[in-house]
Amino acid sequence: MQENMDMAFAYPKYLEELVERLVKRNWLVHNFPKVDNTDVYNFANYRQNKFVNNVIYTVYLDVNIYQFIINAVKKNSPKEEFKDAIALVTFCQIAEIELDPTYAVYEKLNYSNDQALLDELTTDLELFQRINNTSNELLAQYSLGFIEKFTPSEGHNVEHDKVQKGLTKYRRLIEWDSMYLMILYITNTSLIDTLNKKSKLKKLIEWMIKEFRLSLVVIVFAIIYFGDKPLRRMMKVKLNDSPERKLKSLFNMTWDLYTLNRYFRMWSEREPQQEGIYASNDKVFNEILRGSIDVQNSEELTHFEGYIDKEDIQFISEMTMNQNHSHERMYDSEEWSHEYRARLIKKYEELLGVDSKATS
Repeated sequence: MQENMDMAFAYPKYLEELVERLVKRNWLVHNFPKVDNTDVYNFANYRQNKFVNNVIYTVYLDVNIYQFIINAVKKNSPKEEFKDAIALVTFCQIAEIELDPTYAVYEKLNYSNDQALLDELTTDLELFQRINNTSNELLAQYSLGFIEKFTPSEGHNVEHDKVQKGLTKYRRLIEWDSMYLMILYITNTSLIDTLNKKSKLKKLIEWMIKEFRLSLVVIVFAIIYFGDKPLRRMMKVKLNDSPERKLKSLFNMTWDLYTLNRYFRMWSEREPQQEGIYASNDKVFNEILRGSIDVQNSEELTHFEGYIDKEDIQFISEMTMNQNHSHERMYDSEEWSHEYRARLIKKYEELLGVDSKATS
């Protein structure tokens, strides 16, 4: 992202107040080098890069912020979260940034084939499109509290049948099962009373290298969770939960890691003129994402010196970043397959007393 140096863009006076609200929320996570959390709200930088370099920016919405946007119209009481979510829509309109709710919609569906839920999802998606095409002046009035309700733009219809077929076309999104397996393993490991947190972290790293595969976002999650300063509600599964409750929590954690992983896929595989930003109000999610971005950019784990000691950082670095190829890795063997992964999923589901196939 380049700084605006040569071009001037007019903007409405209310933009500054909207930006103040968004800066306090700190919802946006980005990978722009040398751009702090305040500069990311400089609308002129986006406009200039689009005008001069044809760069297209997209903000990917998490399920919570997506719901806040929709609830601004669906609910009668204008909560502050709704106002700030609409402030984000307004800012993106002015900065000419695209909004993408795709993964929020997939997470809300959660692989269900329930027709009532599908109808609700596509109706909400149509409402989102209408809100996203409402005049920024009207949206700003709502965000700043001058009005308590607004009527979104007409039109922008969704082809409900076509979208619903697309949502239910695949049993699992690409890589979702891999993230699910790693969450299963972390959860099982967390319940081993005979191991301390340091040993649990090492056990996970060794398992990923020898029996499965590496994932940066999973490693960062584990460093924080098994470290000295775990964040609240990182582990959503409780030993005494019912199987249904456990599975719901496991799926919830998997969606977070899946979305984090997709962000990095989009970052590494994007076209030169495509840039992505993630918007989330989940503090755990944002800390993992920011930490992962720091590791990706620096190729070091120094970001986590406050979470684990230097000995553990050295161990993880040697095992992952500077891998010793003498390790026998299942990932490199002929036995590596979708069936192998499925067997591991079944193994760790049985240990936790859950069965995802029962809900498929």
